[in-house]
Amino acid sequence: MIENIDTSLIDWSRAQFALTAMYHWLFVPLTLGLGVIQAIMETIYYRTGNEAWKKTAQFWMKLFGINFAIGVATGLILEFEFGTNWSNYSWFVGDIFGAPLAIEGILAFFMEATFIAVMFFGWDKVSKRFHLASTWLTIIGATLSALWILIANAWMQYPVGMHFNPDTVRNEMFDFWAVALSPVAINKFFHTVLSGWIEGALFVLGISCWYLLKKRNTEFALSSIKVSAIFGLVASILIIWTGDGSAYQVAQKQPMKLAAMEGTTTTLRVYEDHVSLLREGTFLQEQEYRIGKSSKSTYQTLMGPLEVTVVTRSIEDSLTGGEGKVVLTYDVELKGLFNHLNEVVIEVREDPEYSWKSENN
Repeated sequence: MIENIDTSLIDWSRAQFALTAMYHWLFVPLTLGLGVIQAIMETIYYRTGNEAWKKTAQFWMKLFGINFAIGVATGLILEFEFGTNWSNYSWFVGDIFGAPLAIEGILAFFMEATFIAVMFFGWDKVSKRFHLASTWLTIIGATLSALWILIANAWMQYPVGMHFNPDTVRNEMFDFWAVALSPVAINKFFHTVLSGWIEGALFVLGISCWYLLKKRNTEFALSSIKVSAIFGLVASILIIWTGDGSAYQVAQKQPMKLAAMEGTTTTLRVYEDHVSLLREGTFLQEQEYRIGKSSKSTYQTLMGPLEVTVVTRSIEDSLTGGEGKVVLTYDVELKGLFNHLNEVVIEVREDPEYSWKSENN
C-alpha cells in the first residue's frame, strides 16, 4: 500500500497545512494579547466613567474583530485538513486527539462566539457591568480555546495517557487527566499565551507610536501606550520563566528534538575500557571517559576560552544486542572547583528516541 502512495501528495498536504497554520499562528496570538488589552481599557472606563477610555477600547475592539475573524476562518480550515490531508492519522489517534478538539469547540469556542456578539453590539443595549463581563468572557473563551488546542498539540509531542489496542489497531485513551494535565501541555499553554500578550502589546505600541509621530489623537495614543507598555513588560518578564520551562521539557521529554534544535548529532561508542562520546554539528567535541583518568575540553565563551576537566570514576553498562544502559559517574573540574558525583544515564535503543538523564549530587 505504502509503495503506491504518490510522495508529491504528501508534500502538497504538508505545504497546504503549513500555509494555513502560518496564517492562523500570525493572527490568533495577536487576538489573545489584543483582547486582554482592550478588556483592561474597558475596565478602566467602567471604573472611571471617562468616555475617552470607552472610545479607546472600541477602537482596539475593531482590530480585535478583524483578527478574530481571520483566526476562526483559518482554524476551521485546519480542523478540516486533519481529515482531508491526514485522514489515516486522524483515524489512528482520533480517540485521543479528537477529545481536546471537541472540548475546545463545544466549550471554549461556543463561549467566545456567544459573548462576542454582546461585546460588539451591546454597548448601549446592556448595562456597563454586563458588557464588561461579556468582554472578559470572550477573552477567557479565546484563551481556553488555546488551552485545549495546545493540549492536543502537546500530546503529539509527548503522548501520555494512552495505549495501543492491537484488536482495533488504534491508539486509545485510558487516562484523560494525564493528557489534559501533561507538564508539556501546561508549560506550552502559558508560554504561548504570554507570547500572544507580548505580540498584542507590541501591536498596540506600534500603532499608538504612529499616531504620536503624526501628532494625531495624542491623548488616545498616550493612553494606549501606558496600558500596552506595562502589560507587555509584565508578560516579557513572565515569559522568561515559561521559556526556560519549555527548553527543560524538550530536554527531558524529547532529547532528539533538542539535538535537532542544536543542530547536533551524538555518537556513543562503548569499548572494553572506555566510552567515547562524539558530538557533531554547530560545534565538534569528542569526550573520552576512562576510569581513573582525566580528559580536558576547551569551550569558547563570551569571556574567552574555558577549560573543563572530566575525571571518570566508574563506567557500568548493561548492553545486550545493541540495547541497554550506560551509566557514567565522573567529577568535573572547572577553574579549580569540583562538582562531585555527576551521573549520566544513557539508555541505548535501536529506536532513535533514546533518553538521557543526568543527576548531580
